[in-house]
Amino acid sequence: MEIKEGWKNLTSYFLFTETVTTLAKQSENKTLTLFDQVYRSMAAQSKPSIRALYQAMIDYVSPSNTPDSLQQPLTRELLHERFLEFFSRLFPVAYHHAVNPGKDDFTDKFKSCLYETIDEVQPFGDVPKQISRVVGKSLEATRVLIQALTLGKTVLDRTDSALFSGTSPQQESCYNALLRMTYCPRCNGIGAAIRPCSGFCTNVMRGCLTESASELDLAWSGYVETVERLVVAVDGRNDPLGLNAERAVRQLDTRISDAIMHAMGNSRALEEK
Repeated sequence: MEIKEGWKNLTSYFLFTETVTTLAKQSENKTLTLFDQVYRSMAAQSKPSIRALYQAMIDYVSPSNTPDSLQQPLTRELLHERFLEFFSRLFPVAYHHAVNPGKDDFTDKFKSCLYETIDEVQPFGDVPKQISRVVGKSLEATRVLIQALTLGKTVLDRTDSALFSGTSPQQESCYNALLRMTYCPRCNGIGAAIRPCSGFCTNVMRGCLTESASELDLAWSGYVETVERLVVAVDGRNDPLGLNAERAVRQLDTRISDAIMHAMGNSRALEEK
């Protein structure tokens, strides 16, 4: 059946959630290692923010991140806020590292002042917005794909249930045909070891499945084709649309480092501001 065959071609992509989660964890570990080795004075204060950012990314692509499952699902706008919040928390730490290394940490009052001025000062340049846009776009495509696959699985499970349960005239006819094929020969003295001929079995199964499945086949084929195109876009090697989550997530630690280096390179200008 086209429905079953189409689903077989897509089941492997249910690994997307696990794959993105694994990539996020690997990138998180790389980022934590980067801070431990390169930005040691910033590492301890930055770890909670780093972990919170990556957890938000994992939560975003979770199949349960839907209005049906959560009162307040994590939207792309909220994910964007998580990125901006991460860099807001990073600003006082990076600023202290750049202009006041080796001395006592800033007071909470001064940190609050820095939080309030980050939009005006732009210590990391455009890097935070670039990161949020690139990662958010790719994770959004992955999230849509995961939700589409989850929906397809639900529909398929319910379709199977509908085909083989109930009391419609077609199903009653199917049950009678199965009964004749399976038990009538025994009533006529034919042993259980002798099976019905393949042609008889095929005709019975066609009668049981063809009508119901044919009603779904065209719509299901369209669904499979659409999802496969999305898979190609998300998994594209050239990635002209910027939808490859693997590439975006793998580069995240480097991009965070770029932001810090931008702030350090402009430490004198930041101090003047």
